[in-house]
Amino acid sequence: MKVWLLDLDGKIPNLALMRLAAHHLGRGDLLEMRRVRLRADFELQLWDEPPDAVYASLLYDRSRPLAQAVLERWPRARVGGTGWDLATDLEDLGIGPELDYGIYPDWQPSLGFTQRGCRRQCPWCVTPVKDGRNRAVATIPEIYRGAQHPKRLFLLDQDFFGQPAWGERVREMSGFAVCFNGGIDCRSLTETQAAALASVRVTDNEFKTRRVYTAWDRLGDAELVLRGLRRLVKHFTPRTIMVYMLVGFDPDEDHQARELRRTPLRDLGVLLYIMPYRRTPELLGYQRWVNFSYDKRKMTWSQWEAEGYQAHEQHRREARVGQTRFDDSEGP
Repeated sequence: MKVWLLDLDGKIPNLALMRLAAHHLGRGDLLEMRRVRLRADFELQLWDEPPDAVYASLLYDRSRPLAQAVLERWPRARVGGTGWDLATDLEDLGIGPELDYGIYPDWQPSLGFTQRGCRRQCPWCVTPVKDGRNRAVATIPEIYRGAQHPKRLFLLDQDFFGQPAWGERVREMSGFAVCFNGGIDCRSLTETQAAALASVRVTDNEFKTRRVYTAWDRLGDAELVLRGLRRLVKHFTPRTIMVYMLVGFDPDEDHQARELRRTPLRDLGVLLYIMPYRRTPELLGYQRWVNFSYDKRKMTWSQWEAEGYQAHEQHRREARVGQTRFDDSEGP
């Protein structure tokens, strides 16, 4: 049986496809993995034989047109993922938890969740709908690929400290470099948890520099978020903390409301990355103003707005001099 696995988006390995790969390889099936970004990527080539089964997985809503195109071409394809359907589960198809990393041969870290679900019910997040309340799913030894692989963990947990056994998981991380890709919830972070996090060799997505990811999504959480950030900066230098700031979810949010979050974050000295919920010219302009650090180069929002959310040549030159990648230690 010939099986196609189609990865429709995302920059990291797709766990669902890795589970499907392990399942079908265990049955002796022939696999072909394709990263699909264009329709041509899932068409038959001259040397291809038609697949007996096609699976496609997508993480983001923006990839739905591509998934629809897959179904038009391969009507019997099974499509899933958070960008498609939150209800479908691989267990319903008889697929076990085992992973096959072979479909992503260049990926070296060990990938997975220690827990699924979240304590909160944030309306912009699919985690509570998809995974429900917190539950433990794996220990660090269960996630680690084995001694022949680097001691690097890429964790996808959305609420790591929401699991009762977080202390045991932290102790198991001794000797590992750990990327908490799903972020740490500052709103509920205790002094003890901040200190425990500092005991871990936490890194960015590329395992190049020390990094803690967190977020500030709504103004009403100001007291909780800033309290958590102050706890973090007791153990981490501010420029090792990346705060993702969601803007535009509240349709009544204005520039003044956004500034009530941006200003204290800049004052703390943490790295800041703006994520527009809606892609309006104003919100995309605000994203560029902050993410490219024009707000730090004495270009006021009024000036930026008057120039159509674009930098004039002087500020472009200044940005080029100081600009580095957002995920580096010398980011914006």
